[in-house]
Amino acid sequence: MASRKKTGDEPFIFADLPKNFTLSDFWRWRSSSLMNNITRASLAEFIVANALDICQNCPPPEWESYDLLFSGKRIEIKTSAYIQAWDQRVNTNPRFSIRPAKVWDSQAGYADKASRNSEMYIFCLLTALDREMADPLVLDRWEFYPVLTSEISAMLGRQKSVGMSTICRLCPEPYDYASLRDAVVCLLEKRAETDAEKAPPKRG
Repeated sequence: MASRKKTGDEPFIFADLPKNFTLSDFWRWRSSSLMNNITRASLAEFIVANALDICQNCPPPEWESYDLLFSGKRIEIKTSAYIQAWDQRVNTNPRFSIRPAKVWDSQAGYADKASRNSEMYIFCLLTALDREMADPLVLDRWEFYPVLTSEISAMLGRQKSVGMSTICRLCPEPYDYASLRDAVVCLLEKRAETDAEKAPPKRG
């Protein structure tokens, strides 16, 4: 059973007594650097979950083969940026991982074969080109590129990463926060229609 979200007000306990620091103090201490790659990746998942109206009372899934579940479909969230947490001489050339992975199961362990285990990828690009503008909390700074996993595999095979030029071939139109949900729904409907066309006819 998934645990419920913490409020941040939970105190640390020692000798059965609450200390004068709380879980929110830890969050501020550990996660205030939103440009950190790991933190930014989690932040992008949170932003997309809110865009898709699936940010519920339970934390995101742990040890699953996907990041988010939307209308029963598995979605992988990938993020990149031009500006990084460290000092840079030049801006980063954004790249996103699309590496196939082995699914882990608590009973069977890791699968024998690596695969892409979602119906869709959403590539999230923080578009700011200078550090002063690179605030991940400003949703206008983000662009989103939803792409069906089947299209990624058809074009790129078992390629492990992808740059913006290829992503723009897969998804020529970037979406903003407000338009992302409709774009995702449209793509998943397209996939459902394609699957229905490929399905063998039912025998009467």
